[in-house]
Amino acid sequence: MSTDIIAKVNGSPISRADFNNAVQGYAMELHRKTMEHLSADELSAIEELAIEKLVARELIYQEALSRGVLTTAEAVAAEIERLMKNFNSPEEFFATLEKAGIDQAAYQRMIRQDLTVNLLTEQQVAGLPEPDFEQVESVYQAHAEQMKQPPRVRACHILLKVRDGEREATRQRMVELRQRCLQEDFAELARDASDCPSAARGGDLGYFKQGDMVQSFSEAAFSQPVGEVGDIVESPFGFHLIKVLGREEGKALSLEEAAPKIRQFLKGEAASRHLQAWVDELKSSASIEMV
Repeated sequence: MSTDIIAKVNGSPISRADFNNAVQGYAMELHRKTMEHLSADELSAIEELAIEKLVARELIYQEALSRGVLTTAEAVAAEIERLMKNFNSPEEFFATLEKAGIDQAAYQRMIRQDLTVNLLTEQQVAGLPEPDFEQVESVYQAHAEQMKQPPRVRACHILLKVRDGEREATRQRMVELRQRCLQEDFAELARDASDCPSAARGGDLGYFKQGDMVQSFSEAAFSQPVGEVGDIVESPFGFHLIKVLGREEGKALSLEEAAPKIRQFLKGEAASRHLQAWVDELKSSASIEMV
């Protein structure tokens, strides 16, 4: 059988390209690094997670079609437009797709499937009950030591993405930008030079905590003094210049302050259990073949 297919769900193939994209996505989401930088154990766990999620997605998509649930063309177009904003231009966006071996029609099908899966999933959990006060209070009391707002920093940055074969030239550009930062307004330089969507906000990323950003970026931001432009930082996204705008110390949260996140956590847990049981039911009557 073709090595381009890794599984079949009721006869519908799951491609190796989709699998690799899922592994890369989960690597960034769970470990804040690309799949090439994962340990053997981390990669094995991520690959297992990726195939499990892809099979579940295909099962839900097929169930949606059987129920006549399908997202609209307008929703697909709006989602693609939203994703394009992460790039400097539509041309760069489509060039990135082409480099990944994905044509526009295939990408639209992928987005349609994702949005349809999300639509049916939302319908499936819509009727779940809200957590009551007793549940919220119980979680708060059981985990009081963890009910803290962690330290946060607010930072802005300039990102230069590294194109193929241009690493040293890109780093030299960043050296020159850092020199300019000593004399010019950082936010204006970010608007003019940064490859990050945050350029429109002068590079402002808002407040974030440890672990929200990739490791090298996070370590630099939390170690820099407020108001200073730090040394050049390299990450999987490219080269960064970081300026810390503010810092908040961690603090204990009251029940009232913690309640919204506890409710969100409890709702997420209930939804996960409900969806897992539903997917297990779909699996029980499905033909799933690993190629």
